Amino acid sequence: MSENSSRLSLPFIMPAQAQKHVTHNEALQKLDVLVQTVVEAFDATDPPAEPTEGTTWALGTAPTAAWSGQAHHLATWTNGAWLFVALQQGFTAIEQGGDELMIWDGTTWTPTEISELSNLTGLGVNTTHDPTNRLSVSSPATLLSHEGADHQVKVNKAAQSDTASLLFQTNWSGRAEMGTAGSDDFVIKVSADGTTWSTGISIAAATGELTAPSGMVVDGQITGTAVTQSSTDSTANRLLKTGDFGLGEDAGPLVSDLDMHFLSGMYYFYGGSHTNAASGNNPYPTWSGAAGLLCGNGTLGGTDGYCWQMAINFSAASAEVKMRSKAASSVPFTDWATFHTTENTTVDANGFIKEASPIVRLFDGGIDMPCVAMNAQFTRIGVGRYCLENVDALAQQGWQIEVPQDVNGNRLVFVETEYDPDQRRLMVHTSATEWRGAWVAGAPVDIPAGRWIDLRFDQATESSDPDL
Repeated sequence: MSENSSRLSLPFIMPAQAQKHVTHNEALQKLDVLVQTVVEAFDATDPPAEPTEGTTWALGTAPTAAWSGQAHHLATWTNGAWLFVALQQGFTAIEQGGDELMIWDGTTWTPTEISELSNLTGLGVNTTHDPTNRLSVSSPATLLSHEGADHQVKVNKAAQSDTASLLFQTNWSGRAEMGTAGSDDFVIKVSADGTTWSTGISIAAATGELTAPSGMVVDGQITGTAVTQSSTDSTANRLLKTGDFGLGEDAGPLVSDLDMHFLSGMYYFYGGSHTNAASGNNPYPTWSGAAGLLCGNGTLGGTDGYCWQMAINFSAASAEVKMRSKAASSVPFTDWATFHTTENTTVDANGFIKEASPIVRLFDGGIDMPCVAMNAQFTRIGVGRYCLENVDALAQQGWQIEVPQDVNGNRLVFVETEYDPDQRRLMVHTSATEWRGAWVAGAPVDIPAGRWIDLRFDQATESSDPDL
């Protein structure tokens, strides 16, 4: 029978052995070193000058002094002497004050797999893992936090045709998924039963555009059943893409029938004399260009009640704004009402608002064109004598001339005009007013300082824009 154990070489108590306690205590001393070993340092070479009882060092390849010749041993100071135990493969130890468990692999000390938590076959936190879910966590919440700056959660797949996604389940059955499933396009989809799935949003990896479930790329940056499917899709609760209903777009959708258009948004149409003029009650029957249309609907969706429309023509001479409304499905739109603006009205010499086409305010020393620039040329010829060139004839409908008055309503000057259509020249003569059974012209006088005469001209006929 051997006197020592085969692996740790612990001494056995032999039959009829005297002083059995000596052998027993020697074995306990070795066990005291080898069980739950804590060392002062790994790969130590120089023994300390005054070691403390029970302290242990893991010796390196070339120890010195009292440790000489004891390479790759554990050296423990006990009972005033060094106790050496040869290292064997599989011995484990931890350094005093450290938290990393090391293992002797027969050549060197290396971190244990338990210490590194590397290459584990699986990990379950408050639950068990399986071959598919190798990391499993059962808890009310899972926290992933930064370490002082950024923090990323990475889901990596091997190839484009594979899946990298987040799957949300109810009782282990899929209900929502987001990620790159079967391609590199990013999708968000939902399911009511875990079997049939509907794609809400899909973003094309190559272009950043969101594509419809059929794979067809549509205008704009977003599509799918969660967003509008066309420029006039009025389905309730869908996200609105930029450009739909003309919002955020240079030119909204074209309206071909004004009386049948009830959707809110920004649109455009053509005036009544244009080749592609909108049908219905066109607010600009003689306008040959394009006009903007702003619409509102008091009820969600595409119903034809509680609607309003506002139209503005793109006129280089004078923009005009009109509006009409529709109170219920059973009644037609009201007539178009014209907004009074500085484009179609003026304040005359006496402070009254009047309808205006191109007008000129004639002062004694010059002219002003408050509504539409006419490029009229002014010359003062003499007392009460003025010349306007490059102008059309005075208006044939409505008012032509407005003369300044005093507080009693008396005209301050008498006005006479002469127009030369060939030269496009208007001569204006102002005189004192005299009563001879009727008001007649007296001696020539200038237009009073600070007052003016309003002259209203014919609206020039505008041609259609060939680009419209």
